[in-house]
Amino acid sequence: MSYDARDEITHLDGTKMFQNEADRDSEADVAAIIEKHWKCRIVRFGMLAPIDWFAERHGRVVGLLELKSRRHASNQYATPFLNVRKWLAMSLGSVGLGCPALFVVRFTDEVRWVTLSKIDACNQRIGGCAQIVKSQSDIEPVIEIAVADMQVLRGALEEIA
Repeated sequence: MSYDARDEITHLDGTKMFQNEADRDSEADVAAIIEKHWKCRIVRFGMLAPIDWFAERHGRVVGLLELKSRRHASNQYATPFLNVRKWLAMSLGSVGLGCPALFVVRFTDEVRWVTLSKIDACNQRIGGCAQIVKSQSDIEPVIEIAVADMQVLRGALEEIA
């Protein structure tokens, strides 16, 4: 299914939900890779939560995560982006819970990650789809993060194949 060929899903309370099963499956694949390599459990927050995932080890939250899965190699574009609203929620959560917040992207050739504390939030622009796919709010401020500034998750390459 292409990104813009999405079914409209509505929560019981009438809230529009824009993540589909394919999105959830892709993120779950990334979560499984992280669990294996960082020896923690990656758990999804509720569907309407501003933060998507948290990492848990020994009954404690040890990290907050935004997971992305891209259909291109890490060198095809210089910068993936993180929505400012996600950065704000994760930054606040990180301070309040005393744990790091991480942005993780699985590309077709490797998995890369960066802590939010290393991201220059001034490197922002307005981003989103020119064609309204999900909602008017799909066009919003985003932070561009240089792929070169992200660390490679060593040993994850065999997980992608």
